[in-house]
Amino acid sequence: MQSPQGPKVLLQMPADYFCLTLFSMVVSGLRPSVVGGLWHQNIMSNLKGESLGFVRHPGRRLARFLDRQKWAKIYATLGVRSVLDLEPSLLSRFFNKVGAKRIMATLKGKQDLLDLRLNGLVCGDLIYDTYLRYRVQPTVDVNDPYLAYLIAKALDAQQAARSIFKAHQFDLFFSNYSSYIQHGIPVRVALECGVDVYTAGNLSQYLKKLSVNDHLHTTEHWTYKEKFSKYKEHDLLIAQAKNMLEKRFTGGVDEATQYMKTSAFLKSSELMPNGVEGVVFLHDFFDSPHCHRWMLFPDFLDWARFTLGIIEKHQLPIAIKPHPNQLPESIEVVDMLKKEFPSVRWLPTTLSNQVIFQSGIRCGISVYGTILHELAYHGIPALAAGDHPHSAFDIATTPNSIEEYRRYLIQFRELRLSDNAKKEVLAFYYMHNINKNEGLDLDLDRWGLRSIGPNESKRFGAFINSHPNFPAMDKSS
Repeated sequence: MQSPQGPKVLLQMPADYFCLTLFSMVVSGLRPSVVGGLWHQNIMSNLKGESLGFVRHPGRRLARFLDRQKWAKIYATLGVRSVLDLEPSLLSRFFNKVGAKRIMATLKGKQDLLDLRLNGLVCGDLIYDTYLRYRVQPTVDVNDPYLAYLIAKALDAQQAARSIFKAHQFDLFFSNYSSYIQHGIPVRVALECGVDVYTAGNLSQYLKKLSVNDHLHTTEHWTYKEKFSKYKEHDLLIAQAKNMLEKRFTGGVDEATQYMKTSAFLKSSELMPNGVEGVVFLHDFFDSPHCHRWMLFPDFLDWARFTLGIIEKHQLPIAIKPHPNQLPESIEVVDMLKKEFPSVRWLPTTLSNQVIFQSGIRCGISVYGTILHELAYHGIPALAAGDHPHSAFDIATTPNSIEEYRRYLIQFRELRLSDNAKKEVLAFYYMHNINKNEGLDLDLDRWGLRSIGPNESKRFGAFINSHPNFPAMDKSS
């Protein structure tokens, strides 16, 4: 499997059968001389009301240890002989806890956290998103002791990662994401150390090569329009995109919406209420919000509260639709917002977007969701609240400040689409969902890996057994 001339590779070891398969083909294609494994799970969740003694909870520690042992054995079939952790020495962890409390004392608000650098490394966005996910809260409380714990874990991860990349001299690092502390900090440290870094966290690429100037696992969408202009046979590419995109609007799930449990365009008997001229399409409040270059608001809850407040104050005929694929905790946030803004109109989560689009609404609003290009394709102006995958195209109005966003929201009837919006959408769709822009040329597309979900061990087993020449895996394991 390995060659003395091959590169030294470090693989993050997610408990994810899709990544396991993908990294297997990476090992087979690169034939590395060394394959190391990084066990990145260094964060314990903490629900509101729990004692911070959770970090010493023996049951959780045992479960995490057993999970590490299981996946270390599985990744050993890819050639991983040593497993490294994001934990420095006990003494270092003590000093990091002390340092984290001092850092936390300097934070006056959420923006201070987002701007936070640790030893020169940008980390605030990673800590912020980790708090939302592992504290299971829709916004950050900068006075919460759990935040000090996360800052300490970020310092731990940074120190451990710097030690790993200095001591082992890896040439390449493969991670499934670049968000959250446990993924993002080793990714950014590796880039800082001159290591080639690849991530597998978006649906447009199997592997994206990152850089110091672009450390997000989401695509380089700002280059889409320029790249599309260099292709020939635009009409053919547009037709191909149209065939795929319109499958979505008939209630199907296309390549870009595989993450959805059910289509937002399924037919239903529910009707759009009268008098609604615009719709706010909420996000899941526990998604990682900082996966694009910038947002006008610190998180989805702050955006939602600001937006609903403007709608209520100015009595705008704009209704709210919760995300159809949200977590149960996100549903609780929606219930809270309904109480906070009792005069705002709410639409059923199950109301088909097709019904909404055909109702004659004048605009739709999202931070950066796929709904932006869906609206534009149906001739409806869209208003964004941050960087989004469509930003290179004339698809959505994208304000540069909160004040500008407020003005556009109040004057939503004045929003306009470009004359060629539909063509712009199809060009975007081609670049985002059809165009092959792989970071490594390993002919990965022919394997149909997207059929394997992160938790689908049975489908994974069936997949490798149906491919007699499947690379790198010991099928008897």
